[in-house]
Amino acid sequence: MNNDGGRYGGNRGQQLQPGQELDALVIGAGFAGLYQLLRLRDRLGLSVKALEAGGSVGGTWYWNRYPGARCDSESHVYWYTFSPDLMREWEWSERYPGQPEIMRYLNHVADRFDLKRDIQFNTRVAAAHYDETANRWRVHTETGEPLSQNS
Repeated sequence: MNNDGGRYGGNRGQQLQPGQELDALVIGAGFAGLYQLLRLRDRLGLSVKALEAGGSVGGTWYWNRYPGARCDSESHVYWYTFSPDLMREWEWSERYPGQPEIMRYLNHVADRFDLKRDIQFNTRVAAAHYDETANRWRVHTETGEPLSQNS
């Protein structure tokens, strides 16, 4: 298990409580996972948590820390467009941003929308099975922690 020691602002998520029932469970806290968490929680008002294997948000960008890692898409298309305020707040420093700047951006988004409180970091999913009778997904982490979510 990788622990970044807070390098990217992770490890602040709340642990899911045993037996806690959720409306939705998001796997991963990269670009897509953060967006899903925000929309399910804030727009639809669902009880939702995200599980992330890494020690912070970022998904691929959290793990790919090699020298020179950068986006191959121009920065003006590699960001969230759902919030005009967010778009006004952020200024990319390069046309093709590097990994550290992308991580700063994703942490800015997660902090701005208070997403980290609903992300459980350093948690890997080991299995997910659909229980037709209960109409629920049964998810287990590598540590054996059982989670349950409505379908």
